[in-house]
Amino acid sequence: MSSEYTADLSLCERFQEFRDRNQWIFYVPRTGNEGEEALAYGLLFEILRKKTALMMISPADPQRYVPVYQDALKYRLPTIRHSRLFTSKVPKNNRVYFIEDPEPVRDFYACADLVLPGGTLDSSSPVKPDLRTPILAGKPIVVGPHRQDALVQEAVRAGVVRTGEDVESLAEAVRELLSDPEKAAQLASSAREWLASRA
Repeated sequence: MSSEYTADLSLCERFQEFRDRNQWIFYVPRTGNEGEEALAYGLLFEILRKKTALMMISPADPQRYVPVYQDALKYRLPTIRHSRLFTSKVPKNNRVYFIEDPEPVRDFYACADLVLPGGTLDSSSPVKPDLRTPILAGKPIVVGPHRQDALVQEAVRAGVVRTGEDVESLAEAVRELLSDPEKAAQLASSAREWLASRA
């Protein structure tokens, strides 16, 4: 299968200080509702109990960018908005990178260590999960408890994604993969082979 995925890797240079400190960066793209965002923030807090990390997050619907950002202020986490980053690097004290621009959403997959796709985190999410883009980007994937999508179900059965039922088990899956880069790379490679075999 030929890859249609290309990324603007210069975007990822803004996270270099996190890389230099061996801090984790995970991506929660295309969230569909408040339930998914609440779970994502809960996961970040759980991860931060033991490891410094940065969460990139982007709602699927541009109409939700402003309300989701405003709602996120209640978590009191240092947050930088993609549209408001005026420096070449993300400040090292930030814990959330909020993407409120539909154009680069796809490119940020290249910057992540791991992806938790929107549409898998809450049963009432209206979003169809996108597994294909992170797989082609070579990223390990952890899906949440909402797995009604046929492709997600296939991926779970094939063992090419990790799963979690709640904040604690999702955090455990994330820690397992990001603490073992070889295991994470192997999972990503298996997912890519599986996707190619379906074509």
